[in-house]
Amino acid sequence: MNCEFYNFEKNGVFRYPSCVIKTIAVLLTKKPKLLFVQNPSMILSCIACLYGFFSNTKIIVDRHTTFRLNKPHSGSLRIWIFMRLHYFTLKYADMTIVTNDYLADLVEKSGGNPCVLPDMLPAIDSSRKEVLRGKKNIMLISSFGLDEPIEEVILAMNSLENRNFCLYITGNYKKVDPNYPQKVEENIIFTGFVSDNNYQTLLNSVDIAIVLTTSDYCMLCGCYEAVALEIPLITSNKGVLRDYFSKALFVDNSAEEIAKGIDSVCNQYDYYKEGVVAMKKEIAISWEKEYKNLENKIQQL
Repeated sequence: MNCEFYNFEKNGVFRYPSCVIKTIAVLLTKKPKLLFVQNPSMILSCIACLYGFFSNTKIIVDRHTTFRLNKPHSGSLRIWIFMRLHYFTLKYADMTIVTNDYLADLVEKSGGNPCVLPDMLPAIDSSRKEVLRGKKNIMLISSFGLDEPIEEVILAMNSLENRNFCLYITGNYKKVDPNYPQKVEENIIFTGFVSDNNYQTLLNSVDIAIVLTTSDYCMLCGCYEAVALEIPLITSNKGVLRDYFSKALFVDNSAEEIAKGIDSVCNQYDYYKEGVVAMKKEIAISWEKEYKNLENKIQQL
């Protein structure tokens, strides 16, 4: 499928007016038969759907997990407007691409036309490694979001009898507590923000990856990255994660369960290593099938 890609960027108070004008100018000039947009941005998706009303263009929205599933209603005017635009784009896009069946069901209930396509496993260089401190090294892939049970992972590490394990926590810890590193044991290391290359090298060097969320229907980028590098994975016991990352070890986000999970993977390391290698192949095959299904649905629009 041959497509032209446009990415308008501008900072400051005139960001949205500038990007809106440029977007409309391209649409009026190019008059595309098929228009792909990503949501976020919600504003971009609304412009695309409105354009679809006045043209023969088919609108396809690649929708990330911006459904406010845990807080669909709020007294905030901004959130009220967001939710109205949210339902508008779900209903009036010709197709909405989502990452899992649950979100597809939400789109359908809103009057939309969903198609499921999870993220593709990323291509990550597996040749770069570094020597780490622990006998077993664990990486908690984090952005210090509100849905991440980071404290529980730290408590889990503190409860482990084997003190030769080392935990690396990625992400900008300073937005939560600038003094975080001084409050934990020496075998817990906060990396802070690191470059993509350094992040990938670290992930490729650890023995276990932990990626957790309290959100019920969120697919996690860190899970894809761990599988791509064939790193045994511990993740949250959520339905969408169990369905897709079937050979990971699943925990309920409590410190006790996380500690048990770490011990289980370490004690049966070969089993989980073989599992993630097999899972990588299965996911790649499954993704190709989902992609072909998407192509077929687009042709039928």
